[in-house]
Amino acid sequence: MTRLVVCFLALLNAVALEAKTARFRAMWRDDPATSMVIAWDQLSGTTPMIYYDEVDNGQKTELYRLKRKPDQVVTARGLNNHFARLSGLKPNTVYFFVVKDSEGSSRRYSFRTVPNVPTERLSIISGGDSRNNREARISANTLVSKIRPHFVLFNGDMTATDTGPEWLLWLDDWQYTIGSDGRITPVVVARGNHEMDNRSLQEIFDIPYPDAYYALSFGGNLLRLLTLNTMAASGGDQKTWLERELNGAKGFTWRFAQYHHAMRPHTTGKPERDDLVQNWAPLFLYHQVQLALESDSHVAKWTYPIRVSREIGSAEGFIRDDERGTVYVGEGCWGAPLRNSDDNKKWTRNSGSFNHFNLIYVEQGKIEVRTVISDQYQGVMESKSPFVLPIGLKLWEPSNGSVLTIINKKTTLLAQNATNNRPAAPTLSPAEVAESATNDKEWAKLAPCSVDPFSNEASIPFNLTQAGEVQICVYNTLKKEMVKQDFPGLLAGKHVKKINLNQLVAGRYLVVVRSGGKAVIFYQFFRKE
Repeated sequence: MTRLVVCFLALLNAVALEAKTARFRAMWRDDPATSMVIAWDQLSGTTPMIYYDEVDNGQKTELYRLKRKPDQVVTARGLNNHFARLSGLKPNTVYFFVVKDSEGSSRRYSFRTVPNVPTERLSIISGGDSRNNREARISANTLVSKIRPHFVLFNGDMTATDTGPEWLLWLDDWQYTIGSDGRITPVVVARGNHEMDNRSLQEIFDIPYPDAYYALSFGGNLLRLLTLNTMAASGGDQKTWLERELNGAKGFTWRFAQYHHAMRPHTTGKPERDDLVQNWAPLFLYHQVQLALESDSHVAKWTYPIRVSREIGSAEGFIRDDERGTVYVGEGCWGAPLRNSDDNKKWTRNSGSFNHFNLIYVEQGKIEVRTVISDQYQGVMESKSPFVLPIGLKLWEPSNGSVLTIINKKTTLLAQNATNNRPAAPTLSPAEVAESATNDKEWAKLAPCSVDPFSNEASIPFNLTQAGEVQICVYNTLKKEMVKQDFPGLLAGKHVKKINLNQLVAGRYLVVVRSGGKAVIFYQFFRKE
């Protein structure tokens, strides 16, 4: 009996020595390579202190070399938020930390600062709209912990009505983003229409910008991220700020914008945002914003590179432009009610309706975007690297591929010592006419490509001797281009790509596969009625 009493008292003592802290998260107010804000909800206890170090000392706070008191305490929405603003950190470095207060110590957590050089790749998760379905929200959060990105971009609408009880649950669920090893992934937030005012982001995430639009740099001059506020006027002060920021971002390899409302929603259940098209899209074009991250509509979409235009061939104020356009991806959904993706445009690459977020790899030469289907986390293994997809992870696989690649044309030009990286003109050159034969009867001598009579898709195999962009064109017997599809960023080696032939009438057609402005291979097919 005495032994049982001793064990029971020891257990009570251990419980009593735990700090009453909860709902941890990490953010930035300053340089992501050398700073970090650690936030938590102080449930009870007094005089909290964060102890941190590059060495993992477990819960032994006396061994940690660095410590800091909370810089800011905000009591709001039922939370007692404490913010410790750490600075003077080393880039691309893991720091371990413990919070100790008058009642004991927290578990040991960790975070990693981002690299400060453009030669290091970045892994980023982007998404939004988590407000209703907790099961879907927890599933997506758990996948964050398994993918191990450098950080998360959350494009707004965390909760439904911005109330205290909802934020308590949201932050409880955010703990699922923490890895099994205590690793916390930083988050960069934008305001959505379900955040009732900008103060929510200040009180929960310690953003230092009362207007809730701001910019951060990652990887030295690799990436400049602009977080915009679609709940504020898109013109006026915000437009002036955006133009000034983009003018100052010319030296960056990549420029991203994240914001909540989609300019051109891909569901009929949401209104168009003509003001964003008028005030922001021309700046995206002029200053070459390569990727825009949108939410709000609760559907999935990728666009081709597009720019503002009213010329023939445009649709809803945009036209495809593979040279100067911006790729738009989004639009939610991290657990909010799904909507139908029933409003595709001429320049839509793919769309769908399912819970998801986008996984983005950024390096000097290219960006790769994959869409993660986030409804199911069971059976997904935790990755050991931000750039190795976890075993069991389910990706969206639309007909034209599961990876959207954006090539850095400047890097490509330097690598090829070229002066013009524009794709080949959509006409048959004299050399191609001679090489492919001159009429449809001689085209029949070429190898046929496979055409699926049910899907009306042609499968086009080809081999690349070097990496680059590929363009597949289909011509009728009058040498007129009838179909054109671009496949950027392909690696050297064998490929098979599919193109849709629904718009073609009966007759014989020539297929030309080009790369680097030269024909790679020719095929032919005959389309029946």
